[in-house]
Amino acid sequence: MMRALLITLLILTSTGMVVAQSGAGKDSSRIEELFDNYFRECLKLGPEGASQLGLPPEEGYYYDRSGLDNLSDEGLKANFDLARKYLGQLKEIDTSKITKSQKTDWQILVWSLTTQLEGEKFVDNGYLIDHLWGFPGRFINLMMGYHAISSLQDAKDYLERLGKHSVQLKQAMIRLDRQEKKGIIPPVYIVDRAIAGIEEFMKPAPAENILYQDFKNKLDSVEGLDATVARDLCGQAELAIWEKIYPAYDEFLKSLRAISPKADSLAGVWKLPDGDKYYQYCLKSFTTATTPPDQVFQQGVLEVKRLQDMAKILLDSIGIKGNKAFGELMNDYRAIWNRPDLKDKFFYSDGPEKNQMILADYRALVDDASAKLSQAFSYIPKARVGVEAVPAYKEEGGLTYYEPASLDSRRKATFFINMMQPLPKPTMRTLTYHETIPGHHYQIALQQELTWNRMFKNQSFLSGFGEGWAMYVEDLAAELGWLPDIYSRIAEINSQLFRAVRIVADAGIHYKRWNKPQVLKYMGDNLGWASENEVDRYIVWPGQAPSYTIGKLKIMELREKAKRALGSKFNLRDFHMLVLENGSIPLALLEEMVDDYINRSK
Repeated sequence: MMRALLITLLILTSTGMVVAQSGAGKDSSRIEELFDNYFRECLKLGPEGASQLGLPPEEGYYYDRSGLDNLSDEGLKANFDLARKYLGQLKEIDTSKITKSQKTDWQILVWSLTTQLEGEKFVDNGYLIDHLWGFPGRFINLMMGYHAISSLQDAKDYLERLGKHSVQLKQAMIRLDRQEKKGIIPPVYIVDRAIAGIEEFMKPAPAENILYQDFKNKLDSVEGLDATVARDLCGQAELAIWEKIYPAYDEFLKSLRAISPKADSLAGVWKLPDGDKYYQYCLKSFTTATTPPDQVFQQGVLEVKRLQDMAKILLDSIGIKGNKAFGELMNDYRAIWNRPDLKDKFFYSDGPEKNQMILADYRALVDDASAKLSQAFSYIPKARVGVEAVPAYKEEGGLTYYEPASLDSRRKATFFINMMQPLPKPTMRTLTYHETIPGHHYQIALQQELTWNRMFKNQSFLSGFGEGWAMYVEDLAAELGWLPDIYSRIAEINSQLFRAVRIVADAGIHYKRWNKPQVLKYMGDNLGWASENEVDRYIVWPGQAPSYTIGKLKIMELREKAKRALGSKFNLRDFHMLVLENGSIPLALLEEMVDDYINRSK
């Protein structure tokens, strides 16, 4: 999955080039100015996101490289005020007097700003306490994942951020207090997970803390840094953790421990103020569609049945049959993996070379997918994607994920494999296609290298489109014959089924008012396994899980619509370029583009 809410998309076009090519007038020049100014102001308000983008200083895009996002009421208001300001200015543009490309990006930005402002009334409903994006995970990820150090100034900025984090935690505590007074408290098991995470973070002595070790390791790689200076900087980091970070987290822990006894076990956001409307908003934000929750639930139920029916045909062909719940059939299937004649098809032998063999096989799969791209795509990106093991400090989270490249090229595009939980061999292909080529990496690389996108698009990842595309290409790989055997095909259907089960689970929790045991039972009955960690994700991230399948189904629907309308004139490569050429876009806008494509092609 794409783990970050912000995606790095390298834009090679200068705004001057776009205007010059268009031969456009005042409105066309004005909109390019708006696009650029909006991006610059966002960078100033969001230094954490700017660090993730990794903007090179020489490009002239300023942000405070020692700064942290302002979580106070003033900081929140500044972001909404910025959205209001630019939405108003965009609506003053005469869209009949701008280029087609500008009109598309105008629509994207207007949708994004309008949706952001619709969420202003729910500003307190999002949980600040969770195990995914809460503290200290959010801060650790920023410092270790995105704060690169290649100079003395980078190191000083890192130390400043350490010092400022205590202020950010105080801002969060004020918001937590307000949420508590409104009755906005996560379920007790989420609060307790957050407490346990902070306690674990604070266990080591400052010099053994994960942030200190990260800082020291990064300093070691800075060429020409004087050893005495490095020791002094490390001393400052140790002192900041001891005198600022740990005391601030002590206070934060006191707040969480006071909240825990007041928390209930109710899983859904329906329990929050305007909870039903909030969930509808979450669905819209992530899926970019306006489908009501009851229809989302039913869509999930139908997709689960469709995929299970497909899987049963394959399972039956290898002797896995019977009048059982689907989860039981899948458990019967997993039981054959350890048969002497099949074990090597599913698992790597234990030994000192095991991890290197896994990484090598993933790299080979990426290379193979790259070589096959021309079967369905007219554009072959220049950008490469590496495959590496998940960093040790992230292993326990269980994630395998893709990380886009930074704009300054200091962080390469990488597919990270979790070695604590290596997947069965037949599952590796579908995962690789989803995360790299022709999935996330291909989509982003294409957007990086095309020349008519604009810098503001670096800031957003519309999950309905991005995750929908990555799910779509899983099916596409099967269609193109990239899955070599029945076990790989079952794994692909199971991947699709897992995401369809997520829809039912998400809407079940937040709309149907299911409790956690109900969701775990549903997962077990329909997948053959259940995960509390997965269910906790749906609880704290309402609306995100349905975006995968809803986006996929929309892309498939639009492709079939184009094929029916165009017949022999339909070209799969052209359709894929049409879908991808404008980057991450709302699904309704994508449908407009496909309709226009059909009319033009006729």
